Amino acid sequence: MHTMINSVFQTTLAAHRLAAIRILLALSASVAALPVHATNQTPDVSPVQLGGPSPFKVSVQPYDFGAAELPTLHSFAAGKYDGKWILIAGRTNGLHGFGPLNSNNFAPESQNREVWVVDPVTRQSWSRSLDDAAAGLTNAEVNSLTPANTEFYQRGNRLYMVGGYGVQTAAGVTPALNSTFSTLSAIDLPSLVEWTQGGAGTAKASIRQITDPLLGVTGGDIYEIAGRTHLVFGQNFQGNYSPGGNGLYTNQVRSFDIVDDGVNLTLAGAAQSPQVASYRRRDLNVVPVLRPGAGGQLDQGLVALSGVFTPTNGVWTVPVEIDADGNPAMADPNNPATFKQGMNGYHSAKVGLFSEQTGEMHELLFGGISYQYYDSATQQFLTDDNLPFVNDITDLSIDANDHYSENRIGEFPVVDDGAGNRLRFGANAEFFPADGIDAYANDVLKLDSLTGPTTIGYIFGGLESNAPNTRGVTGAASIASNTIFAVVITPVPEPATGALLIAGVATAGVFHLWVVFGNQWNRMRGARQMSTAVATSSNRQPDRQS
Repeated sequence: MHTMINSVFQTTLAAHRLAAIRILLALSASVAALPVHATNQTPDVSPVQLGGPSPFKVSVQPYDFGAAELPTLHSFAAGKYDGKWILIAGRTNGLHGFGPLNSNNFAPESQNREVWVVDPVTRQSWSRSLDDAAAGLTNAEVNSLTPANTEFYQRGNRLYMVGGYGVQTAAGVTPALNSTFSTLSAIDLPSLVEWTQGGAGTAKASIRQITDPLLGVTGGDIYEIAGRTHLVFGQNFQGNYSPGGNGLYTNQVRSFDIVDDGVNLTLAGAAQSPQVASYRRRDLNVVPVLRPGAGGQLDQGLVALSGVFTPTNGVWTVPVEIDADGNPAMADPNNPATFKQGMNGYHSAKVGLFSEQTGEMHELLFGGISYQYYDSATQQFLTDDNLPFVNDITDLSIDANDHYSENRIGEFPVVDDGAGNRLRFGANAEFFPADGIDAYANDVLKLDSLTGPTTIGYIFGGLESNAPNTRGVTGAASIASNTIFAVVITPVPEPATGALLIAGVATAGVFHLWVVFGNQWNRMRGARQMSTAVATSSNRQPDRQS
């Protein structure tokens, strides 16, 4: 019976996915691949270990969300309240287009103008449009709340969202004008959740905003350390995008205090690090880290990993370390001993874990877009200057002596597009920690507290691609994802009692059955959204703006 149901769902899923891809290909112009003249920051990268020594194992599997609707969404901002995820801004289609100036490269109709609330435990979702008159927002305010690639972080029950790239003009104005916002939004999550779930009042009552030129950034990242906010790298792109367009990279860390008493919202103590050519980076993973400090204390900081693009459209390879005061520093790229990152260089879902027992910091990077990838056929790590979509999961670790290493520890599960092409996940997706997982003040998870197989959280959204490189490749396409993946960490060595092993196998079998069933059902429900989204998707690789 289960086999028959599974077969029916697979057949229906395949039909929906194939239809969505055909719509995309019919509407996308056939464009030849750009010539590659990229020069990376360094001519080589550090070797990647394959399944090397690790204090844990990682398993990623699709999560059964049941029959509730989920948005297709990538490059969004996210918060969490009362166990629920709050999703705002971002885009609902695949990669943007690459037409000439004033083409529909960032189609306004694919800019997410809804707020979504998702409960992963009860498997419920709610959504409400910010364009609704009940939201109480002007068109300009909605535009500033809904761009892509904003920078965001959460303090208590407030989500702070900065910048982003999106439409600036009034609804229906043609051609639409896109640009980078310089807005800071302070969003009260409890009241916004209540409004989204159908409550009275307005969305505007949950949102306060200010503008400052310092905040005009998209594609960077933002974190708070001990009350001080750091806006790391990124660019300010003004006007509509066309191939070869140039945004103004910040090349620096911008630090300030967000002063917020719940009524008044201001910035104070603004400072900017010197601009350095090697900090010309965007669409990267910036991660919070912990290191053993003096007197048994733990020192907080940030590390900016890889990112794009060098002035000749290459990738950056040497991480930039940022201290608690916002001061960046980078090791000498010409030193053979310097670590040079080759995998998972583009913004992806990620989570950090720290062990006080060993002093090791582990940053898990899930899929996305990469300079290197693992070829299972040849069992070798290969390079691709076109920066392919990948399913690789790596553990980028920093030991107690500040030595970096990169270990490939797994991959996303096999899911195809209905036409026999394996999908690739993770780019511009987000990780949501599960409730009850011990974490430090900077949201790094406490690795030593995990004593057995533990679901530490979930990955949602991002881009799905049915090919590693989609530029000029017949049949290749990308769409926004509505898939949820559960992330399970198992410490090594793990408890090895017979009862535990038997129970684990039995549970895994039931979980897998429901995962398969739920994932197929989710994708069937998502077909309508995907068919709409693909209408303006591009079949090109991420833009190489210079």
